[in-house]
Amino acid sequence: MNNKRILILGGTGHLGSTLIHHLVNDLRVRPADIRVFYLNNSPTNAIDDISGLDMCAGNVLNKTDVEKACESIQIVFHLIGSTTFDPVQKGLQWRINVEGTRNVLEAVKDSPSFEKLCYVSTVNVLAPKLPRGSIGAIDECDPYTTAHRVHSFTSAHDALTFAEKARNATNNDWVKQIDVGYYDSKLAAQELVNEYVRKYALNAVSILPGTMFGSFDYLIGTGMYIISIYTGQMPATMPAGLPFTHIMDVAEGMIKAIDKGKKGEMYILSGKEEDNRSLKDMATIITEELQKYFPDKKFKAPTLVAPYRLVYAFAWIYERVASLFNLNPVLNTQAVKAGNHYWYFSHEKSDRELGYTAKRTFREAIRQMIAYYDQHKLLEVKERFIDRK
Repeated sequence: MNNKRILILGGTGHLGSTLIHHLVNDLRVRPADIRVFYLNNSPTNAIDDISGLDMCAGNVLNKTDVEKACESIQIVFHLIGSTTFDPVQKGLQWRINVEGTRNVLEAVKDSPSFEKLCYVSTVNVLAPKLPRGSIGAIDECDPYTTAHRVHSFTSAHDALTFAEKARNATNNDWVKQIDVGYYDSKLAAQELVNEYVRKYALNAVSILPGTMFGSFDYLIGTGMYIISIYTGQMPATMPAGLPFTHIMDVAEGMIKAIDKGKKGEMYILSGKEEDNRSLKDMATIITEELQKYFPDKKFKAPTLVAPYRLVYAFAWIYERVASLFNLNPVLNTQAVKAGNHYWYFSHEKSDRELGYTAKRTFREAIRQMIAYYDQHKLLEVKERFIDRK
């Protein structure tokens, strides 16, 4: 990465800031060679300890802003994405994840300096493997052909056709046709990247991270799990699981994807196989690490695993109460639908083709995240930055 001009779109978020720390502190890339594109007036605290970065404020939905950010850049990491499950924000989420990605693809396609793009997708563009709780490989979890479909689209063509329909719509009626906004928008964005590779021979590689934990989560993402247990607001979990991943492993894997990733390929960057864990196991580990860090406080892990239908019914009621009183629906039907799966995956292809290794454990990530949250007084934050109205 030395002697390259690098653009990190979304560099103040959890993964973006981790990547920047890895580039500067571990790979000795000059901060002046790293352009950080971030949302106007959003917090930059996660990278404020690194001086000399080329800071570039803008909006990914503004084509001119994106084009300006891409000027004289060789390596592009596109990390911007809305991860909210707030149903009220589905329309905006789609535009950020799909049309924002389109703006990036258009800008790099026409840039004379551009060499390679690393697009940050998600394992949620795949389908969870059956039977529930199985560990899936990337080539056996097709989102369209599986019996366990979680997306609204029946094919890549269907997703791209819908994206065009939404792009040209004169009202927001199309929003009602998508189900879980995060899953559908990220799948459509992935298909858009794939199309630009096919159509324009764009040198792009996609990485599919697992559920990431670790330091630098200043804007509050997965750390809401820690905050919920710290504040005693997680009474139960659901019968589901996630591929828990140390975020620094993903940052290192992204560099390997730029170095060795094949054009148009997708690579899962998840954690150790044993860190494909249930939500109940997650809560237990978080509770244990909180107890170690704060020995004078008392924490209790949720022991109840509530059935999906019960949690969904409660979320449905809570959504309506929240709308009446203009509250943030922390628990909502979108989040419950999204959480009703075992997203367990293998990163064997990434190991083989990229030389990727999941070096760190989920427990290490939690330990470091708790310390970071305590240091930055984030343990009692009420909502994520992305969920703010």
